[in-house]
Amino acid sequence: MIDATDFVGGALSLDFLNTVGGIRSGPHQDKLETYRDLLDWAVLGRGLTKPEADRLAAEAEHHPARAAEQLAQARAFREALHAVFDAHRHGHAAPRGAVERVNGEIGRALAHARLAREDGRYVWRWDATDSLDAPLWAVARDAGELLTHGPLDRLTECASDTCGWFFLDTTKNRSRRWCDMKGCGNRDKVRRYRSKPA
Repeated sequence: MIDATDFVGGALSLDFLNTVGGIRSGPHQDKLETYRDLLDWAVLGRGLTKPEADRLAAEAEHHPARAAEQLAQARAFREALHAVFDAHRHGHAAPRGAVERVNGEIGRALAHARLAREDGRYVWRWDATDSLDAPLWAVARDAGELLTHGPLDRLTECASDTCGWFFLDTTKNRSRRWCDMKGCGNRDKVRRYRSKPA
């Protein structure tokens, strides 16, 4: 189940990575079980409006095989993004295939990006469309911005050995250890308290 408390990454593309609950190499839960889950996540992350998501849900209902394929593509994009960000965190080059997939998604997304004037300034808007890959457009654009403009030096992973979520540590002294103090931080405090000798 996806809710607003899942958005702790500090960047939409990191929140997208974090739709996997738990470490990828161990027990984990994929929060994107259905195409509708992807739409709900995109609305909560403000990558789509509710009317846009409803339109895409109707399109997916008419074309379930295409929606299932798009969900598979979204998951593959998510894992490619994870490989790229994880490689950066460890100071080495990302796998070529992962970079190619991320580039492909960025290219598809930017083909739908348009400048619009709003409140005296220009902002990015997306083509009004019924394209089932629309939930990924804002993610891809955000990933491109984060990878090219940072702050990648602030990229870190939750200190919990059962989490694996990424986030940007924007604290002044770079002391943030947990994706969320209410979740992983609290569980660690409880674990440490219980392990103290009586």
